[in-house]
Amino acid sequence: GEEEEDATLSRNVEPSAEEEKRTAEAEAAAVAETSGGGSAKKNAGRGSGRGDSADLLGVLVSEPSLSDADIRSILFDVVIAGSDTTASTATAALYLLHEPKNSAWLRRARDEADATDAANGVPLNEIQRTLPVATSIAREVLRLYPPVPFVGRTATENDALCDGQYPVVKGETYCFSPWFLGRDPAAWTSDGKGTAEEAATFDPGRGLSDPISGGARSQYSWLPFGAGPRGCLGTRLGLTEVTLGVSRMLRDFEFVFETVGPLPVKYDLTLNLDDVMRCEIRER
Repeated sequence: GEEEEDATLSRNVEPSAEEEKRTAEAEAAAVAETSGGGSAKKNAGRGSGRGDSADLLGVLVSEPSLSDADIRSILFDVVIAGSDTTASTATAALYLLHEPKNSAWLRRARDEADATDAANGVPLNEIQRTLPVATSIAREVLRLYPPVPFVGRTATENDALCDGQYPVVKGETYCFSPWFLGRDPAAWTSDGKGTAEEAATFDPGRGLSDPISGGARSQYSWLPFGAGPRGCLGTRLGLTEVTLGVSRMLRDFEFVFETVGPLPVKYDLTLNLDDVMRCEIRER
């Protein structure tokens, strides 16, 4: 069943020694650029308490339980997972809204931003309720253009999926694709028998009518952040950042994109815009 599938696919992947080496080198480079090189604790200074720290690095180095390796890992996750993916998702949302065929959704999102002052001053736990249109737009962009399109999990024990139809062997790696799950006609068309084109249509109304699963038969058809115990810890933060960012940009600016046609994307580790996304930005 779905719970068995989620439990098995959510188990950890054991990276190879080469992968660990590449990750460590990338993390070290990221922190060196942030802190100016050398030891994070040495560069940030010693003896400062949490109350004196005004930035993330300062808070981390003041925590005695964290080593430099721990700090590198956290900062690398923040830079890559917490910034790059949010920026690319927000850019994709703005581009899709400015396609002529989506002009009605652009008007609705901008009207909502104007009416609510883009949730200015609203508590974090009220943002999605205050900005339902912007939230649905963010969820729809993540459905069609998930930041990570392909995910692997290594089984830690023998098991089976779908009531025993698919055996799972300990030590083998099994993969799923949030990209294809988000475009599956069986999940994202009205009768489950529609076309791939219909399933790939940008329609934030899915989330407005059904905030839990977007109209799909299962909430596991929407997995841009994964699910279960190995799901992304930043799910709520990422969705909130995109929702607020798009709403406030629509409130304050007009955008005129030079690029026309389908969103030009490519994937390496995460979603990237395939070419320079040029646009003219004007204050409203």
